[in-house]
Formats: sequence, structure tokens, C-alpha cells
Amino acid sequence: MRRFRFRLQPLVRLRTQLERQSRRDLATAMTAVNQLEQQVAAAAAGVQECAAQSADTGAIGRLARSLEVGLRRHQWRVAKELVTANTGLERAQGDYARRSRDLEVVARLRAQKRAEWRTDVMRQEQAELDELAALRRTGSPFGGV
Repeated sequence: MRRFRFRLQPLVRLRTQLERQSRRDLATAMTAVNQLEQQVAAAAAGVQECAAQSADTGAIGRLARSLEVGLRRHQWRVAKELVTANTGLERAQGDYARRSRDLEVVARLRAQKRAEWRTDVMRQEQAELDELAALRRTGSPFGGV
């Protein structure tokens, strides 16, 4: 039986690599968003703690107010980074979906071509077997009777 050869196999390899890379990019973007969300939550908790302490009129109160202002600035910067990271995440999700679809199309084509090849090979083998059986029945010197 001859071997199955898919002429577009280099394309399958390329699309597999691109899909794998976009999956890694998606994971990186998701990690970045999660880390920024945690930083926003931590800054919000810090602001709440400082707000409770800032009611004091002494040095601790002034320090707490200063820390609260700094934490609010930090919270604002991280929130801006989070918006940017979410945009990157959406882009990575779209890229991954597109690359997965591209790979799936070529994989489906390969499976279809392999099924056609298999059917053709089985038909050829059956034709050879039928020919051998016919030669044997006719008493041909090549049939071994």
C-alpha cells in the first residue's frame, strides 16, 4: 500500500505553530489581566484601611492621608493599565479564535483527503484481489492451478 501524502502538510505545520503561539499569547494576556486585577483589589483594600486611619488628627492620621493619596494614584495608574491589558486580551482572544479556525479548516481538509485516499487504496487492493481470483478460476498458468 502506498503512503498517504498530504501536499499541504507544510501549511498544517505552519498553522499549528501559529495557533500554538497565539495560545501562548492569550495565556500571557490573561495572566497580565489577572495580576492587574489583583493589584487594583489590593490598592482598593489599602485605600479603605488608610481612610479608616485618616480620621485620626495626629501624625498617624496625616501619614494615613498621604498614603491614601498615593494609593489612589497607584490605583488610577493600575486601572489604566488594566484597560490596556483588557484590550490586549480581547485582541489575543480574537487572534487565537482565528488561528484555531484556520488550523481546523486545514485539518478537516487533510482528513477528507486521507479518507479519499483510503477509499481509493482499498478499491485498488480489491481490484487486485478480484483479478487474482479470476486468474485462479480460469486456470491461467499464473494462477497456480
